[in-house]
This record gives sequence, structure tokens and C-alpha cells, in this order.
Amino acid sequence: MVLLLILTMHPISASAATKKVNLKAPVIYNWKRTGDGRWMVSPADGAEYTITWKKVTGASGYQVKVTLLEEGKWNSCCVKTKKCSYSEVGSTIIQSKAKVRAYKIVNGKKKYGPWSKTKTSNLWYLDA
Repeated sequence: MVLLLILTMHPISASAATKKVNLKAPVIYNWKRTGDGRWMVSPADGAEYTITWKKVTGASGYQVKVTLLEEGKWNSCCVKTKKCSYSEVGSTIIQSKAKVRAYKIVNGKKKYGPWSKTKTSNLWYLDA
């Protein structure tokens, strides 16, 4: 009963409680090999690959979720960047997946837009 009384005395606007960020999902347009392990990174580290996407209007930055299949195990990580690209290096990567979403800072907090479609890349390791 007391809670009902408090809620009626302090109404919360529905738009403030469920305010969404008006950001579109980024579009990944390229994921290619940008180094061969012989000049950009040491040969032991493997090849370098870069994923790039189109800039999202109004975004403060991007979150990239990368999932790698290395030595039979899937590992995921999320990184934040202000650029429209992200590079990954690995000698034992067999397959990888990535998706990106934009974020905007609203009242000091990160508000995220929708994820892009997942992009998959196969056979990243170098032939010796």
C-alpha cells in the first residue's frame, strides 16, 4: 500500500523509463587480411586481419564482439573503439565471428544500439 502511494506521488514518465537510443546497426563491409605475419607482426604471432564497418551517425564509439576458434576452443571478447575498424592477430585461429554495435553517451552512461549481422571468417592461420 505504501509503495502504491509513493508511486502515485512520484510518477515516472514512460518515455524516460524506456528511452531508447536512436542508433542504427553498423554494416560490416570488409574483413580481410591486412598483414602476413612477416612484416606487420612477428611470424610466431601469425597473420593480421582487420574488420571494418560503416560509420553510424550520432555514435560516440563502437563495441566489437569477436569470437575465435583457436586450438578447438571458442573464446569471446568484447572491445570498445572509436574507430570504424578493429584488427586481430593470431597464429592458431581457425575460424572467427564478429559483430559490432554503436554506442552513444547519454547522461554519462553508454547506451547501445542494435548489433550488426554476424560476419564469419575461416582459416586465418599461416601456412608454414
